[in-house]
Amino acid sequence: MADPSHERCPDFNSDGFRTIRDLMMAGSHESEQQTIERLIISWTDDHNRRLGLWQDQQAAEAEAAEQAQIARREQEEEAQRLIDEEAERERREADKKKAKLNDFDDTLVVDSVIAPRPSQYAIQKLSSFEYVPLWYFSPEGCRDAARNSTISADDAFGITKMDDVLTVHPVAAVKASRNAVEDHELNITDFLRAKNSYLHHLDKAGWTQRHTDSLAQFFWHLENHPFRDGPNGNTIIMTYAHRVRRNWHDNLKLGKGFNIAIINESLMNTIAFEVNTTAQQNTLRKASPIIICSTIPPLIFSFNPPSQPTHI
Repeated sequence: MADPSHERCPDFNSDGFRTIRDLMMAGSHESEQQTIERLIISWTDDHNRRLGLWQDQQAAEAEAAEQAQIARREQEEEAQRLIDEEAERERREADKKKAKLNDFDDTLVVDSVIAPRPSQYAIQKLSSFEYVPLWYFSPEGCRDAARNSTISADDAFGITKMDDVLTVHPVAAVKASRNAVEDHELNITDFLRAKNSYLHHLDKAGWTQRHTDSLAQFFWHLENHPFRDGPNGNTIIMTYAHRVRRNWHDNLKLGKGFNIAIINESLMNTIAFEVNTTAQQNTLRKASPIIICSTIPPLIFSFNPPSQPTHI
C-alpha cells in the first residue's frame, strides 16, 4: 500500500469532474455546490480510511521490526553469555591444574613421629577402594616404595581401567612391586604394624567411617582371637585375614558386601585345619630322611685277601 498521507483532494469543481457532477445531480435534487461538497466528503472519508490502514500497517511493521531486533539482541546476549560461561569454566579448570601452595599454621609443630609412606600404587588402590596386600604398608613395603621412588621417572604414565573408564596415572601408581607378599606370608610383627598403617591411610583415601570402623574391628578380633595362643596361631589368623579381606572387596564390587568385623568361626576352623595339616606334613617331610636312615641296619663289609700263588 502506498502512503496516502501525501495525497491531495481533487478539484471536483473542475471540468474534469463535470460528467460525474451532472450524473449525481440528475438523480438527486442537490445543487452543483452540494454535489461538489458530497464528493469532497466522500473522498475525504476514503482518504482517512486508507490513511488509517496505512498507519496501522506502519505500526505493525515497526512493532515486528522492534520484536525482531529484541530477539536478535537476546540471541546475541545468549551467545555471549555461553561464550563467557565457557571461558569462565576453562579458567576454573586451568586454576585447578595450577600448582597451589597452601598456607600454614604459625604455631603448629611437626609431629613427633612421621609414619613411613606407602607406594603410590598402594595409595591408588585404596583411593579406588580395591584390595591391596598389607605388605605395602609394612616397614619393608615402605622401604621398597622409597627405593623405587628414587628410580622411577616422574613423567612416566600408565593406564588403568575402572568401571569401563580408562584413566591415566603415573607408572608408580599402577605398577605393583615384585617384592610384595600376601598377608599370611608376613611375620606377625610386620602384619600388626602394617594393619595399623593401613587403617591410618584409609581415612586419607576417602573411605567412609562405617567401612573403616568395620575393618578396625576385624583386625582387633583377629589380634585377640584365642587361636593365637595355639599352634600356628599367627599363621591361621593371617591366612584368615588374607582370604576374607580379598573376598570382602570382591563382594563390595558386586553389591553383596558383608560385615567383615564378624568372625566366621567355621571358616576359621577350616583354615586352622588346613594350616596345621600343612605344618604337620612339612614336619614329617623334614624328619623322614632321619627316620629312614635310623631304621636301616648297618652294612658289614668283609675283606678276604687273595691267596698267594703256589710256586712249583
